[in-house]
Amino acid sequence: MYTVLCLFRVKKKHLDAFLKMSRQSGEILKGQGTLEHHMYYPHELTGRSGSMGILNLIELEEDEELILGQSVFRNEDHYHEVMKTIGYNDILQYLNVHIKDIVEMNRVVTSTFTTDAPIHPTDEKAGS
Repeated sequence: MYTVLCLFRVKKKHLDAFLKMSRQSGEILKGQGTLEHHMYYPHELTGRSGSMGILNLIELEEDEELILGQSVFRNEDHYHEVMKTIGYNDILQYLNVHIKDIVEMNRVVTSTFTTDAPIHPTDEKAGS
């Protein structure tokens, strides 16, 4: 599996418009083959039991909400196939066109994760 995670800092006054656009984007993505598309609302951002919370890493202003977006694909190739189908190179390019008036894209945090274990140079030598 391959997942794209995006953390959005959304002004509270733009939250409804952002969520509406996110739902529409999710329907487009799912219609083109994305396995899952979810938006998560903040629940606990301060950490627990001595661990750091996301607020230790990301600074939020008083008038902002932190929203987590997740899109799931079969693998990285599937991700690129879906992006090509909707006419964009990657999801950030797509989002920049559709939500740039609602969210400051230079403040969006994004990363990808995969269930495929990485191959390290030492692993390749061991298999030889």
